[in-house]
Amino acid sequence: MNQPARRSLAAGLLALVRPPNVFTAVADSLAGLVLARRAGPVLGDPGLWCLAASACLYLGGIALNDYFDRAVDAVERPERPIPSGSVPPAVAAGVGAALLAAGIVLAALAGGPATAVAAVLALAILLYDAVLKGTGAGFLNMGVCRGLNFYMPMSLAMKSVPTFCLFAPVLLTAYISVLTYLAHQEVGGNTLERARRGVTAMAVVALVMAVAIASWPATLVGWAFLAVLGARGAVLFAPLWTEAGGPTTGGAISGGILMIPLFDATFVAAAGEASWAFAIASLTLPAMALRRMYSPT
Repeated sequence: MNQPARRSLAAGLLALVRPPNVFTAVADSLAGLVLARRAGPVLGDPGLWCLAASACLYLGGIALNDYFDRAVDAVERPERPIPSGSVPPAVAAGVGAALLAAGIVLAALAGGPATAVAAVLALAILLYDAVLKGTGAGFLNMGVCRGLNFYMPMSLAMKSVPTFCLFAPVLLTAYISVLTYLAHQEVGGNTLERARRGVTAMAVVALVMAVAIASWPATLVGWAFLAVLGARGAVLFAPLWTEAGGPTTGGAISGGILMIPLFDATFVAAAGEASWAFAIASLTLPAMALRRMYSPT
């Protein structure tokens, strides 16, 4: 019997960096930029470089994640690009490092504060991929990476950013930390006790989010987005309360990742920028379209 043809290097690299997820990273930085500017960015805004920086930093982190996970993936996910042989480990490492460097350079075009945040973010990405993954500190570290990604464009206008807006990257950090906690057992499935801890933590994040945005300027629009977010979250995570196996966990994690633009958009809506909130939430659409070709996890 003939062996299936190996993917080309280009196809393998695309699969390596999980294209659906990059839109969620851009959603973070776009939301942060809108909150920083309070009216959305305009053409020529240097803060727009943060969107490209976010994309590069995220893609670089994903590539390095698979590089450091190659031994585990050989057992649990042999179809992934490195263990399947379509992408040599050295190439994956080189691509990941180059993308992290590109992200810092692009952030420098936005301004000094963004450069500093991007450099810290790149270091946090490396720390997670190479050292902390799977540990309690690693779950928080992954959340911090997302929070820094959101905060990067906000750092450009800290004198004008209202204090309440800083709740956004903090709550995003909490959400991603819990999602990463649940994702640690994605392949084999969580225990029911572990899954219930994660679902309870998700409910706490939602409650704190509701309290946080209650005093924001456009509470009605914010509540509408929060209601949609809560309903979607319930559909994704409630099944884990009674069934925590691999397929259920995997579906929740995949959906939870693709829900990030809606999470970001909720803060933007609550800040009174409804049109930008819809634009940010719409970044879920290309992510969902690419999901049919590339796994987001």
